[in-house]
Amino acid sequence: MKTSILKTPAKINLFLKITGKRPDGYHNIYTLFQKISLFDSLEIGVQPGPHKINLVCSDPSLPSNSSNLAWRAAELFLTKSGLNGSISIKLDKEIPAGAGLGGGSSDAAAVLKGLNKLYGNPLDQEELLTMGKALGADVPFFITNWNAAIGTETGTNLRPVQPSNSYYVLVWPGFSVSTKWAYENFILTSNKETTIFGPGQGFDKAFLWQNDLEKAVFKRYPVLQEIKFRLKQAGAVYTLMSGSGSVIFGEFSDKDSAIKGLSLLPADQTWKTYVVNGLQ
Repeated sequence: MKTSILKTPAKINLFLKITGKRPDGYHNIYTLFQKISLFDSLEIGVQPGPHKINLVCSDPSLPSNSSNLAWRAAELFLTKSGLNGSISIKLDKEIPAGAGLGGGSSDAAAVLKGLNKLYGNPLDQEELLTMGKALGADVPFFITNWNAAIGTETGTNLRPVQPSNSYYVLVWPGFSVSTKWAYENFILTSNKETTIFGPGQGFDKAFLWQNDLEKAVFKRYPVLQEIKFRLKQAGAVYTLMSGSGSVIFGEFSDKDSAIKGLSLLPADQTWKTYVVNGLQ
């Protein structure tokens, strides 16, 4: 059996602007993705045999069948490549699910890239990106080797930018937020408002630390607003919700400041906290 062990990073969104609703029901966005030093681990094995996929996940709350994005990525790879084989996937989760950190998308991207390498690279980068788009809007970013990128359209139109070298404290409140629900409950601001940015605009630091989904999500989950306040009190320069939530993160100038800020947060048994840095 050929095997590959991979670390799959999480991401945060340093800003997320919604620029319009699409005819297909999805939304166009303008966002800045940044990969961070929080990882899941994947062990992928391939051996000759009939078309078969076996997934074992360390998180019992997550499915180990075709409802899991990593499983679907393996199925899609075999279908699109026309190859056969018995695939085993062992997934050790550290990135919380439904947190706005892209853990499932990162795992799926790693499965596509890992299988492609194990099978001798039968597919090129564009083919992998096309498959990634079919799996989810965040997957193409994780297929690229870029540590930071501007994303437009549904987040799948990407261009690299200089990654952040900041440290961040992440707070996961102990529950997930449905991405579908967050977008359905977002009320699109008029294009005349200064909070809407055209997708053709270049990256500008003035756009950082804004997330159009916060208002709707905070209304339903007020504890997330409290976490933002607590991070600010603990010394964060900026705070923001990542993606559609539920993780709130704060930026700190260096690792020591982040560790100190973490120590100043109130003890809460339901919260899980992390100190991470932007991948360079």
